[in-house]
Amino acid sequence: MPDRVPVRCPVCRRDHQYAPTAYPCRCGAPVVAPPALGAPVRPLVHRVWEDSWITVRCGACGRQDRWPQPELDCGCGAVLALPVLSMPQAAGRGEPKVPRHGTAPAWDPVALAVHWLERLGHREVRRMERRGASAVGLRADGVLAEVETAVRPVGARAVECLWLSGLAAGLPAVHFARGGYTAGARHRADGIGLALFALDPRGTALPVSGAAGELARRAGSDG
Repeated sequence: MPDRVPVRCPVCRRDHQYAPTAYPCRCGAPVVAPPALGAPVRPLVHRVWEDSWITVRCGACGRQDRWPQPELDCGCGAVLALPVLSMPQAAGRGEPKVPRHGTAPAWDPVALAVHWLERLGHREVRRMERRGASAVGLRADGVLAEVETAVRPVGARAVECLWLSGLAAGLPAVHFARGGYTAGARHRADGIGLALFALDPRGTALPVSGAAGELARRAGSDG
């Protein structure tokens, strides 16, 4: 499978290079959903929950799991749903490779956040509308979550906004970030008791606040 595949936006005709997503199977093997080359790309106008997931089989252990449909954000504002081959197989055994410096990683931070929410004991994870250009909201049984997909540190304002959203919904909140957090965000999270997790390409969610560390310890003791 190529590291990257060409994708053309049907709205503005801009060309992109897409790195296929690697999902973390529970057995530890990376599962890659191969793109259906030549199949039409569909712009998302109205998001339908059931259409936002694909079934992927792990080639290492045979397990089938549902993961988010691969998407690509175009600079024109369109969100593109990328078609994949039916029942794709895992790319191979072992851990996902860490991307080389300067290249986009072939992993999906939203899929990782869903995976870790389930590991923390939260089921029925639902994807909500995007919050800004790069933040994705998630809601599960007993928790509200947000995933920052951009490779930049999350600041204190985003942490406070999620905390307030959790208060309004009457739910605890958890934040996941692809690019880590500023010192101010970590300090604020410790002050309000918000769980912060930093995601990395190896499929790990690293707790970076006291509340996150407590959640991780609790999940480990329950398992």
